[in-house]
Amino acid sequence: MTAQPLEPLRVESLSPAHLAWFPQLQTVLLGDWLARIEQRFPDLLPSRSPRCFIALDADGPLAAVVVQPINRRGSCWTLHRPQQLIRESVHGLRTVQRTLLQTVLHQGDRQVGSWVIRRPAGDADAIALLRELGFQPLRPFQVWHPPATPPAPVESLPQGLTWQPINRRNAQRLWPIEQGGCFSHLRQITDRHWLDLLDRRGPGCGVLVAGDSVLAGCLRLGVGVDAQILEFIRDVAWDPRLDQALPQVLRRLQPQTCVAGLSTALDDAPMAELLSCEGWRRGEEQLLMGRSMWRRQTAPRNLQLRSSLDQVLGRLRPQGQPMPSPSLRRR
Repeated sequence: MTAQPLEPLRVESLSPAHLAWFPQLQTVLLGDWLARIEQRFPDLLPSRSPRCFIALDADGPLAAVVVQPINRRGSCWTLHRPQQLIRESVHGLRTVQRTLLQTVLHQGDRQVGSWVIRRPAGDADAIALLRELGFQPLRPFQVWHPPATPPAPVESLPQGLTWQPINRRNAQRLWPIEQGGCFSHLRQITDRHWLDLLDRRGPGCGVLVAGDSVLAGCLRLGVGVDAQILEFIRDVAWDPRLDQALPQVLRRLQPQTCVAGLSTALDDAPMAELLSCEGWRRGEEQLLMGRSMWRRQTAPRNLQLRSSLDQVLGRLRPQGQPMPSPSLRRR
């Protein structure tokens, strides 16, 4: 008796029929429709809306993943953590996630040139799967959680310093600081513009300003679960004014119940010491991974071997007289 072949997995875009299995994706459904319109008219509409893809077998949906552009050009998208299996499957968790992610990576729009994803640094299985799919580690981060005790009363900031909501003016000043913490390969993958910082505004976000300069800023990390985590950005060199200003900024964040954590660079020792002194609790380490799909465009080589010196040097001597070409014939 021959064994029956397994029903192949398939991947579909999110539809209203899938909400019976994934009710938490109800808010993503409208964004999925908007994302399709944005991809049809990339020159008219900036890419902002998320998309969702579902892995299914013969018995129905198994898992889901939400993707979203991280820049208005739509050239780089982020993969959010795939939803776990809603029931047991003969295919196994790894097979389902691999099929789901691999399909999403290959059916993206032509303008999508790269992908990024954040995963816990200790999740060895997930990192191994992403490396199989072409992702490489880019940058480690440390997540901090607010203190469990009520914060101390918020005092005024030191003289000359202000905490401002993110706007077009201070976003341009924060932009060099945000780019200064990224190496060239990471900047090439994310392909961001200073206008993309405006899309990361939210509760608790802001910029620490001293006169006409920006010292630091807090931006929303992403959407969904990551929307409740802020990313702290500062200049490469530690400014002594941060020692007095940041404790007051952190106390402003604590009453914000929507702020679940703060993400900093893993090697930011001065910031880690300050957060520890303020009672913030160290959380998980995260690893930012990226996959670039850009292809180098190489011009076809000109294999013309019999070119006269006049043709070769013509552009260098546009007004000169034609040069005689050498000949090996007898004279």
